[in-house]
Amino acid sequence: MVKAFILGGILLLSSTLLEAQNVMSLQDPVSTKNFNSEKYSGIRGTPFLMDKWIKGTVTTPVGVYQNLELKLNVYDNIIVYNKQDEPFELTDKIINFTLMVKESDPSTWLVFRKDLTGTDLSKNQYVQVLYEGKVGLYKQPTKQLAEISEINAGIVKTFSSNSKYYLLINNVAQFVRLNKTELLDALKDKKDQLQLFVADKKLSFKKETDAIDLLKYYNTLQ
Repeated sequence: MVKAFILGGILLLSSTLLEAQNVMSLQDPVSTKNFNSEKYSGIRGTPFLMDKWIKGTVTTPVGVYQNLELKLNVYDNIIVYNKQDEPFELTDKIINFTLMVKESDPSTWLVFRKDLTGTDLSKNQYVQVLYEGKVGLYKQPTKQLAEISEINAGIVKTFSSNSKYYLLINNVAQFVRLNKTELLDALKDKKDQLQLFVADKKLSFKKETDAIDLLKYYNTLQ
């Protein structure tokens, strides 16, 4: 049920964006901006959401690039694509992009967009679309660069991963932690109904899908 709902949301999002812009299929992007991975040498971990190349699509104001091999550089907030085994930075203006983690299984696809603004969130920051509705849910994957002290190694730099979540309410992105207290406080105009729903569905919010179910219900109450 949840997978079907997520898949429906992804397909609806893609369809709406394509129709609204009357986009056309584009050829391989042209970029002379090579991606220099050497600047991360000596740092443990990865600046990317996933290290391997992922098949995906990228929507721009003039069309959609299909069948690209992509990586999201979370640390620098840039998209890198593979062209003849060379990494290049995608320099087009990007509206959204999709990473098809398992190409044959749309429920695994990750959709990212820009232009959300709010608490410590820039409109140029890529965020993952978890759910879109009157109130939507978005996820910002983050990478922090930390220094740790190790015996015989001294100070070691390493990438660590985290995530931030945002509710989009009245076109403003509001930071929220995925727990019962913060979600219900953010949706306090329907708090009584939502508390009953949480208890009935036994939502623990240990999974993102619990928050999605809550928002889906909340949006039916508007």
